[in-house]
Amino acid sequence: MKKHFLLLFIAFAGLAVAQPEKKGAEPKMAPTLAKGYYLNLKGDSVRGEIQTNPESELEFYKNILFKAPGSNKVTIISPKKAKGYGFNGRHFVIVPYDSQTQVYVEQLVNGRLNFFEYKYGDSKEGKPVISNSYYIQDTQADEKNADLKELKTISPKFYKKELKPYMKDQPTTWADLDKFTFNRETVVKALKEFNKYYEKGQ
Repeated sequence: MKKHFLLLFIAFAGLAVAQPEKKGAEPKMAPTLAKGYYLNLKGDSVRGEIQTNPESELEFYKNILFKAPGSNKVTIISPKKAKGYGFNGRHFVIVPYDSQTQVYVEQLVNGRLNFFEYKYGDSKEGKPVISNSYYIQDTQADEKNADLKELKTISPKFYKKELKPYMKDQPTTWADLDKFTFNRETVVKALKEFNKYYEKGQ
C-alpha cells in the first residue's frame, strides 16, 4: 500500500489541478477555533477545538492545531499522534506518503466508493501554487476486481475513463459526467449518488 501510494504521487503529480497559493506579508490573524475531534492511535475520539485558520491551507494535510478542553494552549497534533480528525463537517484520514512519511487527505465522499483530496505545495511557470490530487477506492469490490479496493489516483485529465470501472454497476451516474472537464463538486455529487444505492435500507 505504501509503495503503491508513493508511485501514484510520482506518476500523477504533473496532472494535478493547480491553483495560486496565497503568499505575501499578510498580517497574522487571530486563531479561529471550531469544535472538532481527532482519532488517537488506538482509534479513540479525542474531543476539543481545532484551529480552522492556520497560516497555510496546506497545514491541514500535515498536522492540526488542537486545543483540549480546559486548556489555554493550542498544541500541534501530527500524524504520529492522530489517525484522523474532523471539524465543521470536514473529515481527514491518514495515508502513507512514502516509507517514512504519513499525510492527511480529506475524505470528500464516504460509502462504497471513498473519494479523497490531497493538497500540496507546487510551482507552475515559476510561481508557487497549491496543487490537488484525487484518490478513489471501492470498499466493496468483488474478488475479480480486488485491485479497486486499493487507493488509486484519478487524473483530472482522464478522470471519466478512470472512474468507469468504479461506477459500472450504476452506469447512469457515470454517463452524466462531462468527458472533458473535471469539476470537483460534480464528481463528488455523482459519487454520493452512486453510494446511495448501497446504503442500508436501499
